[in-house]
Amino acid sequence: MKFVKLLTAAHVAGVLRHPHEGVLHVSDDDAARLVGDQAAEDVSADFADFDTADLPPEPVSNAEPKTATETKPKAKPSADKE
Repeated sequence: MKFVKLLTAAHVAGVLRHPHEGVLHVSDDDAARLVGDQAAEDVSADFADFDTADLPPEPVSNAEPKTATETKPKAKPSADKE
């Protein structure tokens, strides 16, 4: 497991994440992919002194996230004012 700091916006677990959100805990493969794409830097050494074995990784997806079709609520019919 690795800790990465995003350098640019990236899709993590199907969600667009941004650098201001802080460090993310991801698998080794996902960290290598993000670092290789120059979208993140590995900051795992900063966390070497802490027990991080119980932290779950956040899966990373390079694919575009699935977007739900959003529908706008229908406007209420306007009443005739007399």
